[in-house]
Amino acid sequence: MAGRIWRIEDIDPDNPEERFLPALQCIPLGPGMQRMVLPEPMCRMISKHLTEAGCPPMDPALATKEYLPPVRGINHPLNGAADWVKPGTPAPEPYTVQDPESLTVHEQAAQLERYRHMGYRIEKPQPEPSAARTVDAIDEPPRFDPGTHSVTEVCSYLRELADTDPVERGRVLYAERNGKNRNGILKRFT
Repeated sequence: MAGRIWRIEDIDPDNPEERFLPALQCIPLGPGMQRMVLPEPMCRMISKHLTEAGCPPMDPALATKEYLPPVRGINHPLNGAADWVKPGTPAPEPYTVQDPESLTVHEQAAQLERYRHMGYRIEKPQPEPSAARTVDAIDEPPRFDPGTHSVTEVCSYLRELADTDPVERGRVLYAERNGKNRNGILKRFT
C-alpha cells in the first residue's frame, strides 16, 4: 500500500498497523490552516498505538466526514491538496494544466517571468554550436585542416612546408592554436 491513497475498503481491520490508515492522511489542523501529512511508516506506528490503546476499528457508518483525494498534483497520501468533506460531497472538476504551446509568445513570456519571480531559475536556451565548416572555395584542392588529422599527420605536413610555404605553415599553426590546440604540434613548431 506504499504511496497509495488509503481507503477503508482496502485495509485489513484486523491488522493493527492498517486499521486507522485512512483517517491518518491529510489531517486538517483547523479552518483555513495547512493539513498535516505524515509518511506511511509513522501512520502505521500511530495506527498500531491507537489499536493497542483500545480505540475501536473505524466504522464508515458512523463517520461524519470522508476523505476527498487530491484534485491537483499527484494522487499520493503525502499530497496536502486532499481534504475531508461531508459524506456525499461531489468531487470538484479535475484541474487541467494549460499547454504552454497553446499560448501566444507574449503569454509564454509572461508565464516564464512569473516562474522567475517565484524563484525558478529559467535561462534562455543557448543556440547549438554550428557544425558547418568554412571552406575556401578558391583553393583547389581545399586547404589542409589540422583538426581533421592526427598529431603525427599534422607534424609531417608542417615539416614538408618548413622552407617552401611559410604562409601555409602559419595558417595551419593558427588553425591548430584556435582549434584543438594540441601541445604535441604547437611546442614543436612555434
